[in-house]
Amino acid sequence: MADSLHEELTDAVYAAALDPAAWHDAMRLMRGCFPSTAQTFYFLDRETRHVRPVCLVGVQARWVESFDETYFAPDNPWIQVTKLLHQPGVVRTTERLEHFMKERGVLYRSAYYNEWMRPQGFKHNLGNTLLAEDGVVANITLFRSPDMPTFNDEEVRAFEVLSRHMTRSLRMSVQLERTENCPASTKAFDALPHALALVDAQRRVLYANAAMEALLRGQNGLRLRQGELVATDADAQQRLASYLACAATRAGGLPHGIESVFLPGAKFGLLSLRAIPVQGAMAQYLPAKQTLLLMVRECSGRRVLSHAVIAQLYRCTATEARLAQLVAEGKGLRQAAQAMGITYGTARVYLKIVFQKTGVRTQAQLVGQLFGDGMAAKPVQMLH
Repeated sequence: MADSLHEELTDAVYAAALDPAAWHDAMRLMRGCFPSTAQTFYFLDRETRHVRPVCLVGVQARWVESFDETYFAPDNPWIQVTKLLHQPGVVRTTERLEHFMKERGVLYRSAYYNEWMRPQGFKHNLGNTLLAEDGVVANITLFRSPDMPTFNDEEVRAFEVLSRHMTRSLRMSVQLERTENCPASTKAFDALPHALALVDAQRRVLYANAAMEALLRGQNGLRLRQGELVATDADAQQRLASYLACAATRAGGLPHGIESVFLPGAKFGLLSLRAIPVQGAMAQYLPAKQTLLLMVRECSGRRVLSHAVIAQLYRCTATEARLAQLVAEGKGLRQAAQAMGITYGTARVYLKIVFQKTGVRTQAQLVGQLFGDGMAAKPVQMLH
């Protein structure tokens, strides 16, 4: 299985948390990762003995209509052990069923197999339960024809990993659906032109509006990696992670001076990120207790002043001006100190001096001022 294909599948699974139609894309990619004749996602209600399909690929409508009668038949071994094996994280195959029940060929003697699976050309299966609540289970099941091999150990392990992502995505989706009438619904963000996202403490994206989705698709400074928000610049990743972790643990606000973080964007521009902990009424419908509203502003098209111009405008020393330039370019203070060959403590001293000379109090204000002055400066004065 290609790593790129598996990553694309995982991203599609997380997209389905916000758009149920994306499960069709996930099923299509699943067929590529786990070659199979049919790919199915459905809810089973044990009490009403009824199936509610979400996405069925490779199963005709007439077979969906007859599923309930054969699947819930008393001789179906899957129903006999449903409370034990239909649990999140338990990957199921025909071979594992036989081992569990200590009875070889037990599935092949059932009406479910002979009247539903075999007429469609299905023999081997691979499945998992994503959710099990109040007698209702959500299942993903893949089917293979008799001329295809059984699902091997490597495929089972890969499916186990993928299933954890699918379970997490489905839980997000269910939570949002249950509170879709909340007046503070995320749908209100869709019409905004600014890039907005809701992320949890592990940097998993719970929601992204259209502007944020466009930014992520273009990998303009930020991208998704298996549902997690990451910086496209490797050096900026630690800064992003530290910033969001700090924001998530400080409900009353960030420490003075780090209310925003800047990351390298496209075309030598920057992204300005600001994270605000979600509290009060808005937090009632979100699927994570520690949730951040992330606002992203593109600074592309602006240019950073050269260190020579910074020194001239603000009467900074060469070292102070160079540090200010590196910070404005999106580097963290530690990274800037390393680039200049000075200690972090020394860099902090220089930065305080720069704050005094430029009349700002925070790194975010410094970057904003240097960009603003850069817009007014003559082209020959700007950093190329």
